[in-house]
Formats: sequence, structure tokens, C-alpha cells
Amino acid sequence: MKKLDISSQLILLFFSIILIAVFAFSVTTINFANSIAEKEMFNRLSTYVLLVNTDTDPKNPYNFRDMNVGYYIKTLDSEYSHFKNMEDYLEISDILNAAASIKEKNNTDEVEYIGQAVIKINNKRYVFVAYTKDNMDTYSIVFTDNRYAQALIRDISIKVNGLFLLIILLAVIIIYIWSNNVAKRLKRIKNHVLELPKNNYENSYIDTYEDEVGDLSKSIEVMREELYENEKIKQEMLHNLSHDFKTPIAVIKTYAEAIQDGVEDNNVSANKIIEQSEILKKKVNRLIQYNRLEYFNTEKNFEDVRMYDIINDIVINYKHQVENINFILDLDENVTFKGFSENWYTVVDNIIDNARRYAKTEIKIVLKENRLRIYNDGDHIEDKFIDKAFKPYEKGSKGQFGLGMSIVQKTVDYFNMNLHVVNEDIGVSFIIDNKIVE
Repeated sequence: MKKLDISSQLILLFFSIILIAVFAFSVTTINFANSIAEKEMFNRLSTYVLLVNTDTDPKNPYNFRDMNVGYYIKTLDSEYSHFKNMEDYLEISDILNAAASIKEKNNTDEVEYIGQAVIKINNKRYVFVAYTKDNMDTYSIVFTDNRYAQALIRDISIKVNGLFLLIILLAVIIIYIWSNNVAKRLKRIKNHVLELPKNNYENSYIDTYEDEVGDLSKSIEVMREELYENEKIKQEMLHNLSHDFKTPIAVIKTYAEAIQDGVEDNNVSANKIIEQSEILKKKVNRLIQYNRLEYFNTEKNFEDVRMYDIINDIVINYKHQVENINFILDLDENVTFKGFSENWYTVVDNIIDNARRYAKTEIKIVLKENRLRIYNDGDHIEDKFIDKAFKPYEKGSKGQFGLGMSIVQKTVDYFNMNLHVVNEDIGVSFIIDNKIVE
């Protein structure tokens, strides 16, 4: 089955609603017209019965072009009747029964009155109006069939429904123009989205209308800008990764060739190869950790991680690697952070690793309730680089930050905590604390 475009769907929906409305409106119009026709016939017949009653020569009936009218007059001395074109359906007995029904319906003791009734005879509707006096010894009764009512109903229905259909036609044209315009706008947005990967998310398009389609376009533009920035970061990251990995690989190759050519001491070369392999291994591990953050198990409940043990283990490892830096610890043994031990270990390890590269003589770690501060007495980070410190391979004032701090930022954010970089009077502090809930 062929898919309908949005314009056709809207037109189809509109027509379905219109069909229901037309049916309901037609029924209402017919009932309304029937009520009007019945009142009109009663009014005209009420006037006619008085004219007939006062006519000196009732044998000459009044001529109604649009209304087939008959009458029956009874006096003390005589009776007159005329119901041309209705003889096939009515008899005098029917008219007399109608007069009696009007008398019974009015149920009055008045000497003189005008009564009316709608009576069905031989499956046809007739409207009767009677003027009577002297307890029906003298009366005049006029009547008509349903042809006038049908003609009036038909006339009203044609005019009203014609106007209604004209309004519907205009509405359909307006709906079609509007829906076609919306469909074209959506198609432009669709084509724009399809073209984004081809132009590397560089070309922008915004629908300027202030409606839901315009809002959709603006949301897509926000998404495009984010994708464009992510694409730039990815390209820069790949570029920096290639350079970052190239150095240890080149060193390993150089010393391996030196061993092969016999121009370098084997032990020295082997040590250098092992050293560069460790550096390369560390870089690969960080890259794996960075990518793994995209696939955190969101269904797994956070644990209470005892930060005192993690910090102590990491500091002990670094104390053997750096002898000229003094580690000062102020740790609350009972403090726990929500998350996973492995990830918090990576966070603290990366911050301390960064701190030892810039520290001059001291690294101070303070752990209190909901707050961890890791300070080093190195040089300040320039303000323009502070916000960039956690971007992968972002160039800092003194080189690259690499992936380590990006891993820290992503992990801390995932565990619903904040990470700040603060330039102290002397040195720099990395602070992890709880997010402020507004």
C-alpha cells in the first residue's frame, strides 16, 4: 500500500470529519426546516380559515400557487367543500374526523375558537386548521397536504447545504494550501538532515516560522551544532592520538633496530623498549577507558565506595615513582562516594598523575564528607584553558592534557558529582563535590 504524504493525510482526515459534520448538519437542517414549514402552514391556514369563514361566496376558492389548499364549511343550513388535487387521498369522512379530533384536542368549552392539528391519512401528512362556533354546529376547516412542507424543506436544505458546501470547499482549499506548505517545510528539513553527514554537519538550515515545525528545525540546528563540535573533537582527537602513539612506537622501533644492528647496548635498548611499551600501554588503556564510558551500565545500582582505601593505594604507588614530591594526606576514613570502585580509582589516579607532572614540591589530598580536593603547588592554569582542561587532547598552556582528565570529567559527571579546577594563591586544586540541586 502506497504511503500517504502528510498533506494527503490531513485532507483525508478533514474529509472524514466533514462527512460526519455534513450528515449531522443535514439531519439538523431537515428537522429545522420541517419545524419552520409546519409553523408557516399553520399561520397561513389560520389566516385562510378566517377569510373562508367570512366569504360570501365560498364556492370560489382562493388560489395558492405554492400551497395546495382545500376547505370544508358547515353551517346550520348547508355545507360547502373544495379539496381539488386531494380527492384521491381524502374523503369528507376524513375531514369530519379531523374536525372532531381538533375539537377533542382543544378540549375547550369556549363557544368560538380556532384549533389546529397534523393528521396522517392514508400514509400522507395533512395540516388542518378549524374555526368553529356554536359547539361545532357551524365551523370552517381548511387543510393542505405535505407538498408545501416538502418544497420548503427542499428549498431551505438546498440553500443552507449549498452555503455549507461552499464553506467546506473554501476550507478544503485553505487546508490543502496550508498542509502543502507544511509538507514542503518538513521535506526541506528532511533533506537538510539527510545532507548533514555529507557536508560534515557544516551547513545550517532554520525554518523561520514560529510553530512546532519551526521549533523542530531549531532543535535540529542545535543537534547539528553539537554533532559538528563532536565531529571536530573526534577529528582532533584522532589526529592527536596518531601523534601521541607515534612517539613511543618510533622509539621502540629505533631501539629494536639498534639491537638488530648491534649499535646499542642490549640492556639499555631493552629497558627503553620496556619503558616506551609501558607508556604506550598506559595510553591504550586510557583510550579504552574513555570509550568504555560511553557504555556505562545504567541499570546497575551505584555502590558505596570507600575513598580512603583507594587514595591510599594510589599514593603508595606514586611515592615509589616520585621522590622529590611530598604527599600530604588529610583523609576521613569513613567517607564514601556513590559509584564503582574501579572507576573512582581511575579518577583519583588520573588527577594525581596530572598533579605530579606539574607539582614542584607538594601534593595535598583532603577528603571530607562529599568533597575531595587534590592540590599541587605547580604553576597556575591560565583562565582561558581552565574550561578546556577536560576536553580530550585539548592543548593547554604547557602542552596537552591528553585523555586522562576527560575520563575524570565524564566519570564524575556520570556519578552525579561536580569537578572544578581552582587556581589557589599558590598552585592548583582539583575539587570533586556534590552537585547543587536547585
